[in-house]
Amino acid sequence: MDEYEELDRLAEQLAGAAAAYEASVEEWSRRQFTGTADEEGIVATVDAMGNLVSLQISLRSKRRHDGVTLGDAVVTAVHAAEQAAAEAQETMMRSGPAGIGGDLGGLLADAQRSFERRGGLQPD
Repeated sequence: MDEYEELDRLAEQLAGAAAAYEASVEEWSRRQFTGTADEEGIVATVDAMGNLVSLQISLRSKRRHDGVTLGDAVVTAVHAAEQAAAEAQETMMRSGPAGIGGDLGGLLADAQRSFERRGGLQPD
């Protein structure tokens, strides 16, 4: 394979990887994550960025807690939802989208080695 064919192959792989990552991020950004407290009597839902989307408080939870304790339970549920969103983001970033093996760094390293080899900076 000559240098131009190798460059074309690497460029196509990189373009495919970028498109796959974009699709994965798009899918992830539409997700919602929940956290609960007080035996699931309080349910907080956040979007992928951790913004609070909804908060549900059961009548049982409202009746059995004073304002301070109820507030603490709400904070616990919201934090749990935010943590779930953060963990999902980390997993997505670590594993990469299906179909490219999550190895964008490896692909870029291959391209760099190829350029260095052709430029005489690295032995064959």
